[in-house]
Amino acid sequence: MILLTFMVLLAGSCVYPYDVELEGEMKNTLVVDGNILIGNTSTVQLGYLQPLNVGQRGQSVSRPEGKVYLEEEGGAEIKGSGSAGMYTLPSFTPSDGARYRLRVEVGGKTYYSDWIEPVKAPEIQDISFTADDDHVYVQVTMQDDGSGEGYAATQYEEMWKFHADYIQMYTYDFRTNSIEPLLLPDSSRQLCWNKDRTYQQELINYVELDREVKNYTVHQFLRTDRRNQDEYHIRVKAWNLNADQYRYRKLLEENGSIGGNLFSPEPGELNGNVYCADDPDEPVFGYVNISLVSIMDGVLDSRYEKYRVKEPLIPVSPADYAYMSSLGYSPVDMVEVEGGDPVVGWGKARCYDCVAAGGTLEKPEFD
Repeated sequence: MILLTFMVLLAGSCVYPYDVELEGEMKNTLVVDGNILIGNTSTVQLGYLQPLNVGQRGQSVSRPEGKVYLEEEGGAEIKGSGSAGMYTLPSFTPSDGARYRLRVEVGGKTYYSDWIEPVKAPEIQDISFTADDDHVYVQVTMQDDGSGEGYAATQYEEMWKFHADYIQMYTYDFRTNSIEPLLLPDSSRQLCWNKDRTYQQELINYVELDREVKNYTVHQFLRTDRRNQDEYHIRVKAWNLNADQYRYRKLLEENGSIGGNLFSPEPGELNGNVYCADDPDEPVFGYVNISLVSIMDGVLDSRYEKYRVKEPLIPVSPADYAYMSSLGYSPVDMVEVEGGDPVVGWGKARCYDCVAAGGTLEKPEFD
């Protein structure tokens, strides 16, 4: 997303004179997006400026191979892992008062971020859940001790337990072209887990909120979503930004949105905190944020679940058993037939197998 946002900003503004088709040197301009969360796994993304239509018509997005390091001013360093422009740095304990910078090695050149003293994180005090007729809202309350400048960002990870719509009660025997009830209904894949996470940063301005953010919505989902079926877990991460970090990311967010004014940036507003050590005049885009992080988990039961329309089972005549089986359907359970007796309905595996519906039988862990 950030690579596309950079391209949108450049294509619509007059910050730099250039060819909008990105011919020549601008075509190889490096973009660095680093979110270093001390005390948690951190991410660094590398890429190049891309024409606006890349990724929309089947073209591949260019991401360079490189090496990523986090350096402590005292000399220690942590090496990142990953490839193809996507890297992670493991969690570590910071030294008191130490400053850090990111080092990136790409194409025989070395790039650095500025030295940054980690900003203390706000304290997450509560995660709560509310709902209206259609949505569930995940809300966070957090307090700053006065060390922050009044700007923060959040991200979340989530995982949830859900169940398949049906339990398989019948089986099909292709040798006799018949269906028979299972002696023991197969519920081994009735309950599953799924997980997701966002890399998008939710920006919060609490300068005028007396250092406290109350019931801020960081995520929402439909009440008919499988997240509401059995058990839902969310892990919210929050960290403070300084004024420059907030302003930079807010500018990208506003100008990269559909309703943003692409001509609003003033010259120089897009300057980040990354530079090329081998060629100080080389343009580099991106911003590296280094902050302490606050983390809290929240759990929601199924109290907000709203009726979700199940995928209907299909009545099938014996003459079509073999054909339906070849399409991946199986006999599942009895269904009502208007004007007649109940018959066995057939369905795809996702109807009775939560693994086929995208889940896993093992409860995952947060990253």
